[in-house]
Amino acid sequence: MRADRLLSLALLLQARGAATARVLAGELGVSVRTVYRDLAALGAAGVPVVTEAGPGGGCRLMDGYRFPLRGLRPDEAEALLILGVPVVLRELGLAGALTAAHRQIQVTAGVGSGALVHLDMPRWFGGQEEVPCLRDLARALRLSRKLAISYPPPDRAPRVVGPLGLVNKAGAWYLVAHCVAHSGAGAGDIRVFRAGRVSAARVLAEPAGRPDGFELAAFWARWSAEFEASRPRLEVRLAASPGALAAWGEVFGAAAAPALEAAGPPGQDGWRVLTLSFEHERAAVHRLAGFGDQVEVLDPPSVRTELLATAREILGRYQSGG
Repeated sequence: MRADRLLSLALLLQARGAATARVLAGELGVSVRTVYRDLAALGAAGVPVVTEAGPGGGCRLMDGYRFPLRGLRPDEAEALLILGVPVVLRELGLAGALTAAHRQIQVTAGVGSGALVHLDMPRWFGGQEEVPCLRDLARALRLSRKLAISYPPPDRAPRVVGPLGLVNKAGAWYLVAHCVAHSGAGAGDIRVFRAGRVSAARVLAEPAGRPDGFELAAFWARWSAEFEASRPRLEVRLAASPGALAAWGEVFGAAAAPALEAAGPPGQDGWRVLTLSFEHERAAVHRLAGFGDQVEVLDPPSVRTELLATAREILGRYQSGG
């Protein structure tokens, strides 16, 4: 519907600032000619659209103008309200602003109040990480300013970064930023910092630019895949009893499902042979020792040997104490 497209165009201009008609056409999936017709329609409806020709020009809304929300359909308004105020936004200091925005949406769109979905992202029994500088990091992002952060090692001088985004991964916050050269000129590689390890953060007056075409979600997907692929992997083939398999998900979390799907069929005793990946031998031994005689390592021999030595050490400890 054209009304939906006009609303999308107005909100796109409000979010993007100046953009060429060709860029807007690509975003909306229409022709450049259609964009110009829609811009004229917005102007006729009282939306102050400014078009500037030539290099550096484009289409934008008049400075200071904010598009009202009366054009939202009830289902669109409900989609914005369904989550309420997630905890992550409270941590960023945005709870008040989001609550006020929700109130405006409810009034202008005429929909009911109350969140229908609650996000509780950290895993069970996972401790809440303290992030003392989180609001400073978020403030620098909102202001598009550079940051001076203190980050391990502790004896290193504060480094200057250009913040590009914050990511909450299973309850842990990460700062995505490009590192600025010590001379203050230019930007280095884009890096990921554990926000909880930032011991001090100072918002600088210098603006922080963004690399052309940078998208936080796309970058995080690529970086996460590369990070997981770079971690050392040791595959351990083992046999597990029905009792051990019943506790598999609780012990190994998300890694349990693909391992169980790829496992062989159960034998007459109910035991199944499957393969798990660990970072190194000691990690495998520590995770598997708790299963006692309900798990038998088949390969590699080094893990089997380490597990046997650990079992003897445990037995020796308790026998000497008895």
